[in-house]
Amino acid sequence: MVATLTTGAVYRETLSYGLHYDDYYFLRPSTLAGVVATFHGPWDQTGVMATFYRPLVVAFSAARFELLGLNSAAHHAVSLTMFGLAAMLAATLVYLVTSRVLAAILATMFFVCHPAMPYSLVAWVTNQMHLQQILVVLAALLWAHAVRRRGPIWWLPILLFAAASFTIKEDGIMLLPCVVALHEVRRLTTEKDLPHPPGRFLIASLVLIVGLMWLRSHVLGELGGYSRPTLQRGWANFSGAVYGVYRLIPADREWQALASAFATWFPVLAAGAWRWLSQTARWCLLGGLTIAVLFAVPFVFAVKPEQVYMLGLGYAIVLTGAAIGGFDLAARLPVRRAAALLVAGVVAIELFALTAVTRAITRDFEPFGPIVLGHDEIVRGWGFVPAEIKDYLERKRAPQAATRLSPNVLDELVVATFNTHGRDATPDGVPYMWMDRTWCEIDIAASAREVTIPLRHEIGVFRDPAHVRITANGRLVDELTLSSSEWRRSIIALRRGDVPRISRMHRIRIEIDRSWRPSEIIPGSVDGRWLGLQVGTPEVR
Repeated sequence: MVATLTTGAVYRETLSYGLHYDDYYFLRPSTLAGVVATFHGPWDQTGVMATFYRPLVVAFSAARFELLGLNSAAHHAVSLTMFGLAAMLAATLVYLVTSRVLAAILATMFFVCHPAMPYSLVAWVTNQMHLQQILVVLAALLWAHAVRRRGPIWWLPILLFAAASFTIKEDGIMLLPCVVALHEVRRLTTEKDLPHPPGRFLIASLVLIVGLMWLRSHVLGELGGYSRPTLQRGWANFSGAVYGVYRLIPADREWQALASAFATWFPVLAAGAWRWLSQTARWCLLGGLTIAVLFAVPFVFAVKPEQVYMLGLGYAIVLTGAAIGGFDLAARLPVRRAAALLVAGVVAIELFALTAVTRAITRDFEPFGPIVLGHDEIVRGWGFVPAEIKDYLERKRAPQAATRLSPNVLDELVVATFNTHGRDATPDGVPYMWMDRTWCEIDIAASAREVTIPLRHEIGVFRDPAHVRITANGRLVDELTLSSSEWRRSIIALRRGDVPRISRMHRIRIEIDRSWRPSEIIPGSVDGRWLGLQVGTPEVR
């Protein structure tokens, strides 16, 4: 209940936000073959993105588009749901270790309100990959809690969690070290009779870590999207992330100086009173710091504000420990009630300051704000973004656009054409788009009753006929064989009952058996694109 209410109170405005920046890359249709290929190759088959090994992110993105399409409100609702679940799991972990409801409630609130969260977990749809990651990590830590006194076989599922975490993002390699380190922290604080992790599990963990790193290197070629940092640069990245997120600096937003002061000194004061703290507070302080530091290790290669979600989790638990420590100390004083009220007041002020900063950061994603509009301009130069979406982004820049346009791109589109090379025209002025390779998808507004799609095959150059298969919402509606260079028109009747309720667009898929590359066919051509059919402007009724 606390996780749900707090998440809604802090981030409810994001439901009315639109798409942003990399969202326009990730929210697009995929094929099953394309998803499968990422399990033995890089995550981006277009060559646009930096080279990474993240197959589960690709699979999640493909499934997400199938269900939600371009409906930004639905995507933000998924983000809030996943984030609320992550807050609940974090609080559950704290409760299971400490057996204190107050600690769980505080952990929930510090997690939700921490300024590291808007960019990395909540307000940016692209970073649902980070939500995937943190949910897997928290599930693994909860499983580790459940089996902490059991034999080696009970620890084996943690290896599966680790493999899944690594195939979401490469910083998942730190999950196994984190499980072991938190187990030892627990032995030092709350359960001194706890046995060490099973030796066979430790050996299996080491083998898995080496194997996963070898797999990534083999698939991508060494570091993939990363460059090798110097020792000085690596330390600067690591220490800057750990220190910056801990202190919430640079403190350049309203209330951030106050939030920074509390976040900096409250844990320091609690650590200074270590000998008088309860085991609960000690575990939170030391365990949270362990999570933050270990998951900051991959930042030696590179660090961005949107990547610090695990540090945010760790420091939320640290702040929980500081607050619990304050109540522990208050209980030792002669004026216990007054001291407890003072600590509660300090915690309330800290949460207020954190929330104010977090809400200010969240407003960076306002759909007609300067940051989003600046990134829209960059997106308009990306060749793989549908031309119709680029038109929408151009209209967003017009005066008073916020009063005339919906921030949800879905509400403003009649047609969106995916997997083409952008707009072109024949010598006599007929507009068309080249299909990229062997398929493209045309999404049509739900209100449409019929669509006519002009198709042309450049058989004079490519020589072979093209066999065309067209489906509408998964239903085969037309098959053509194009054996001449004449334009053909496929007329498709659309059934309103076939439109998915959430994505709210008909999905027309055009497929052919093969594609052609001009540079391999035409002597002297330098056009290295893979081309399929020429797809004319759809006529929607």
